[in-house]
Amino acid sequence: MQQTRPDLGAPASFTFPKPQRVSVGGGTVVAIDVPGQQLASLRLVHPFGGAVEPLDAMGVSALTSEALEDGPDGNSSLAPALERYGAEWISRVNWDGFITGLDAPTSRLGDAVRLFADAVRRPALTADDVVRRREQLLERFWLDASSASTLAMRSLGGQLFTGRYATPLAGGPVKLADITPETVARFHADSIASVAGTLVVVGDLANVDLEELGRIVFGDAAPTPERQVSAPAPPPGELPRVLIVDRPGSVQSALVIAHRAPSRSQVDLPRAEGVSDVLGGMFTSRLNMELRERLGYTYGAGSRFDLRRDSGVFFMSTQVEAGTTAHSVTSSLEQINKLRDGGVTEDELASVRESNTVGLPVTYSTARAMAGALVDMVVHDLPDDYVDRNRAGYEKLTAEDLNGAAVEYLRPEEAVAVVVGDADTLREPLAKTGVGPVEVRSPESLWS
Repeated sequence: MQQTRPDLGAPASFTFPKPQRVSVGGGTVVAIDVPGQQLASLRLVHPFGGAVEPLDAMGVSALTSEALEDGPDGNSSLAPALERYGAEWISRVNWDGFITGLDAPTSRLGDAVRLFADAVRRPALTADDVVRRREQLLERFWLDASSASTLAMRSLGGQLFTGRYATPLAGGPVKLADITPETVARFHADSIASVAGTLVVVGDLANVDLEELGRIVFGDAAPTPERQVSAPAPPPGELPRVLIVDRPGSVQSALVIAHRAPSRSQVDLPRAEGVSDVLGGMFTSRLNMELRERLGYTYGAGSRFDLRRDSGVFFMSTQVEAGTTAHSVTSSLEQINKLRDGGVTEDELASVRESNTVGLPVTYSTARAMAGALVDMVVHDLPDDYVDRNRAGYEKLTAEDLNGAAVEYLRPEEAVAVVVGDADTLREPLAKTGVGPVEVRSPESLWS
């Protein structure tokens, strides 16, 4: 029997729950009570991501994050120990943070957190475990890089930055291979074990003692030091330009066009991400409509910002048939220029507003998602009402706001186009585009 679809009602308003903050010893607990949410998410945030690694220890934070999974008793013992409490271990590193945590039933949270604290503060970090994890990371690096799109993204850092950002977050194959168990132990002792950090907790906290959780996790660790931020310098070379990462015989090309962007604190996020949405953040965005729907070159194209504490990157990415690579580069740049010159339409403005506001109740419907938002606030020193401010920013966006953002934040004259594909067939057509000088590198030479 055919049924009639129900009429859509007005979008529900959304307000992000106000977190409570509790100072315990050298650390701070930031918590949201969600009555009825019996699976709690707990995250411990340290401000020691890849950006602050010394150049002679690139990849040490990623390797330490992996090695913590071996637990206080070593040899991959942590996961089965946590399973006794129904808990799942979380550990990840980005450029600005070292994040560990667990998801666990609130009824077992105390026991799980005691084991979590031991895993973070007093891991075994045996030499055998660290070396095994390092070899796994190295093997995974080239396995992941067998994907042309991954290789293109990893090639980008050296085209936009000097210093730490020129090498991939996990350290690259050469630098990571030099990390020793002693280096990992030293990093852990100085940056993780002895520093309290900030503890994020989200779930039904009716029977949870936040101060006791803080005492278990922080112990006698020292307060988190304030990170000094300075913008990294760009590498030398003419802009715009093209880098071909040679993969002989490739019938497709992975394409990333990128330029440097301001840091997270310097960007008006609704304006910046709004104009990125118009260009490549939605299915109906201009890049997708041009490269996929009109030209038929790709299954999809997109764009977004990667914003850090001291700098940022804006990039467009797609994968295309090799013979369409040069035209895909010029067509992508043409879409930016059209957006800068002609501005956005009323339909595009409406799509940006709705796509960033209507779905918020679903976006933050789980403890894990709310914990992720709190981690973002901690890492970037954002106010507790950041989500609401961001929503309000999208709601009041105007076409003039997005038009100004297109000129302010999209800078094709400063772009680098990284193309992973067959250099023999791509070099001449890419040179004829006139985008800029063309350089060819092998994947193995990028991080040596």
